[in-house]
Amino acid sequence: MFVKYAINISSLSSGTTASTINIPINMAYQMVDNADIIQTNFVDVQVQKAMNPILDYEKVRFTPVDMSGNLIININYNLFFLSNGVFPTPTMYSDIGMSDDDLKYETNYFTQSYLQLKFYDTDNNLTQNLITQIDVYSMLTQDDLYQQGGILNGVYFIKGQAKPAHQVPLDFMLSNPLLVPKAFYEGYYIYSYKSDISIGTPKNLYMSATYNNAKTGSITNLMTDSVPYAIDNLVNKLYTKYTLYKDTTGFFYQVDNTYSDNVTYIKNQNNTNVFVNLYQIQAL
Repeated sequence: MFVKYAINISSLSSGTTASTINIPINMAYQMVDNADIIQTNFVDVQVQKAMNPILDYEKVRFTPVDMSGNLIININYNLFFLSNGVFPTPTMYSDIGMSDDDLKYETNYFTQSYLQLKFYDTDNNLTQNLITQIDVYSMLTQDDLYQQGGILNGVYFIKGQAKPAHQVPLDFMLSNPLLVPKAFYEGYYIYSYKSDISIGTPKNLYMSATYNNAKTGSITNLMTDSVPYAIDNLVNKLYTKYTLYKDTTGFFYQVDNTYSDNVTYIKNQNNTNVFVNLYQIQAL
């Protein structure tokens, strides 16, 4: 397209050697129609409404580390139950009704009793959502078995046989399956959605625990302290905090030892262990 302009020389100022001419051409952008708005604000929006959203349900495995990032070899959940108004230290299986034969023959009373760990997105009971759950069933470790045969108090026992119930503590030791292949590892890892974690953006989970006793049929809620609390303050003693995070080497989680007083890390020359103490709930 061509535009023709007529310049009247006589209208120029006389006695000058140069003149300027203003040509009124508007360079501002003006839309001819609403095609761009229709495409971005209508078509794209309607397409998204008509299609199912893309959700990433891929889960990843989080490995436990201590607060300095060192690999945890064993996670020990120690349970304490009231007996005559006090907590035996440690609490033994005999204190919760298990017999010697329950452990010796690994009856259903023993094997079907389990520690249940529920992980929530917040410690606020009114708004929390259950994120994941781990059930850890009773098992015997090498420390719970006789390492050689013999006779004790007139009772004959053989190597590999379970010790009496009053000698086996009520605890659950979960080990790294790569480093301790013959140990129990169910519950050692935590699984969560990959899309929920990014580098520099950790995710906090709050764990509450219960113990399900198949021998007595009872379900006991557990807390993080051995002292009874009023109902209003008890809610602050129900949870243990876990922090899930990602870095350039992988996915990890830490058991926070500052949020509650029931978490202890113990490091020696060979490995690092974490101990989580859980107590039968008490309320004033």
